Amino acid sequence: MKLKNPTVLRTAAALSTLTAGALVTVVLTTGAHSAPLDPVGAPAAGSPTVTASPTAAGSPPASASADAAPAPSGSPAGSGAASNAVAAPPTQLPDSASPKPAATAPSGSPAGSGTASNTKAAPPAPLPAAQLPDSAAAQWKPIAPPHTQPVRHQIQLNECADVNGAATWQQQGYVSSFHTPAIQDTFTFADAAAAQDSYHAVLTAMDGCQATSAARQTASKITPDAQVTRTATTADGSAYARQWTGVAPISAAGRQTNHIYVVQRGSVLTVLQYAVPATTTGATPQTPDDDQKQLALIDAQLTTAAGN
Repeated sequence: MKLKNPTVLRTAAALSTLTAGALVTVVLTTGAHSAPLDPVGAPAAGSPTVTASPTAAGSPPASASADAAPAPSGSPAGSGAASNAVAAPPTQLPDSASPKPAATAPSGSPAGSGTASNTKAAPPAPLPAAQLPDSAAAQWKPIAPPHTQPVRHQIQLNECADVNGAATWQQQGYVSSFHTPAIQDTFTFADAAAAQDSYHAVLTAMDGCQATSAARQTASKITPDAQVTRTATTADGSAYARQWTGVAPISAAGRQTNHIYVVQRGSVLTVLQYAVPATTTGATPQTPDDDQKQLALIDAQLTTAAGN
């Protein structure tokens, strides 16, 4: 099976060189392995699941240079089996780079009648790298410009949570000075109620993530050591920290801490994740107060984008 669109692919070939794991794993059927994704071909029938999760990384992505220059538009993203793929955010698709104005509804048409997915505003811009957690030490840089695409399938965020029912999906990848990854996935929905339903589904999954992670470890013959805590909350967001020995292929192997920030505002849901391997030297441990401030930053970003 192959994907027609270059979804989260621009730096796929470079990111597949990571020695400790993949930044983003795309799963079209079941399971995932480290192999570049061929963007050419028609999408498979059915409802594929796409996994978008940052993992602890060893060596830096070849494309994540000191200047983090984006790849030229139309550059190849690697080739290989599409059912077992490693990928990362590419540049915008041509039609998403210049959003088309919404069509005017005929007089007398009920609001939101059948055209919501075509008239939906573009997702808000991702966080500036300087606003990511521990930015002073991590010196985050974008891997490439954000990529936005329509979606009709389930997006798996990590081993525990997924997103269903989104109309569009925007993904932005970052790399730190420690050669560790971060990913911001932003989803737009038909309306605020749908976004809120998905938000609560993600929180429910993350509240049960400790048991889910331990089960994954047991299945992989790793002594269960996962500890997941909700570290901060706001009216529209929640933050989590997971300390565990990671299980491939979604996460890299080895002891690490994963940070997950989930915020919903109106019809938009965004999830920021990053991983810190236990061997990382110089990273600043995040406190609950740090996570509270990070949620506030993300909420402010969404509020400004919505013009509220």
